[in-house]
Amino acid sequence: MSIDTRTTDPAVVAAPERRRVVAGLADGTVETVADLRVRGRAEEIAAELRETHLPALEEAGYIEWDREAGTIEPGPNFEEAADHVDGLPLPESDDD
Repeated sequence: MSIDTRTTDPAVVAAPERRRVVAGLADGTVETVADLRVRGRAEEIAAELRETHLPALEEAGYIEWDREAGTIEPGPNFEEAADHVDGLPLPESDDD
């Protein structure tokens, strides 16, 4: 887990998957990686989250990610991330 509070770049939350992580933490619907999976593409999305999106959000200090437990919580720069995604639409999900 990261405790660094370095300055971050709003581009880090530009990807729809990263906005979903931040928005889910902000509204309390995301606590684990499993909460982010979309039906039908669960393994693909989980791999993409683990390999790309969660590390980038953690590096920016937006989230704290416990890889062992699979939990995600707001990081030291979370409010900054939430400000960047506030008002943006969430990406469409594939759960139809």
